[in-house]
Formats: sequence, structure tokens, C-alpha cells
Amino acid sequence: MSVYKVEQLENKPEISEKELAQLCARGDSSARKELYNRYATRLCALCSRYTNGAEEGIDLMHDTMIKAFQKIRHYRYGGTGSLYAWLSRMAINMAIDRIRKQGKLSIIALDENTPDVEEPTPEEIRSIPLPVLQRMIASLPDSKRLVFNMFCIDGLSHREIAKQLGITEKTSSSTLSKAKKMLSTIIKNHTKRDGRMD
Repeated sequence: MSVYKVEQLENKPEISEKELAQLCARGDSSARKELYNRYATRLCALCSRYTNGAEEGIDLMHDTMIKAFQKIRHYRYGGTGSLYAWLSRMAINMAIDRIRKQGKLSIIALDENTPDVEEPTPEEIRSIPLPVLQRMIASLPDSKRLVFNMFCIDGLSHREIAKQLGITEKTSSSTLSKAKKMLSTIIKNHTKRDGRMD
């Protein structure tokens, strides 16, 4: 039996986030590879939500990892999950910067007269395959997709969103409302097309 197989069978415990970050800060290449392997998939999924699809998401994920390796010495361990939380905040901030540089962060308060759209039922949402639903969210205009992701998926408050985007809490709330209405319309159209509605 090879040494490699013996090492696999030993089932060594996973290195802690704190130790992993410390080794990365010292420039340890195997630790950097471990950090990449451990978080790249989750981070790529997050980045794809904030960009215009998988290809741009992969690009943002790589840029985030490069920046993380440069800044890892500033990371402060805050318990289990804090390393991924640190990486995800960095990715979101980089996504915001990209959208801002492209001039696509034009957030305008919702017109009070915008007609209401009936929200899809839980059954309608469950009937849509996850990749299709993700594409629907990705099809939202940049500023609306950004606020929708930050609030609905990543759990930021309107106060936190307002601070990060340089807008008011009311503007964040109204942008979310408009994003939800647009997404509801997309879902309703999809379910009608697929014959799932009366």
C-alpha cells in the first residue's frame, strides 16, 4: 500500500480555520491550496449571484481569493465559520465595487404608484428547478439583484445595505420591493408558460 493511501486512511482531522489563516498569512502554499479547495465552491456560488452568471462569478471568486491571500494577515478569528464570513464579505464588497465602476449602481427610490404584483405561491416557487430560479434572480437589473441578494439571501439589514451602498434605508427597502415585484412577474410568466397555473 502506498504512503499516500496510508495517509488517506489515517483520516486526519481538518485543520482549524484559525490555524489555516495563520499558515496562509505566513505564505504556506499548501495552506493556501487548502483554503482555496475548502471555500472555492461556496464562494463561487455566492459570486455568481452577484454577477451576470457563472463565468463572471468564477472570475470574481478568483479575484477574491487573490485579495484574500494578500489581506489574510488582517483576518481575526471569530469562531467557527468566521473565515468564510470574512471571505464572503470581501467578495460582496468586490462585487459592489465592480458594479459601481461599471456605472450600474443607479438605485432610484420606488415610485409609490407602481402597481402591485401578486407574489408566487410556495408551490410555484418549488416547481422551478434551482438553476432556473438562480437564472431568474441573475436576470434582475444589477442594483435590484444586489439589494435582493444582500437582504433575502445573505441576511443583511436595510441599515447595513444602506451603509455599504451609500443610500438611505428607505431607498434600500423600495429597491428590494421593486426587485421582488420584478422577480414575481418573471416567476408568474414562467409558470404560465409551463402550464402550472390555471
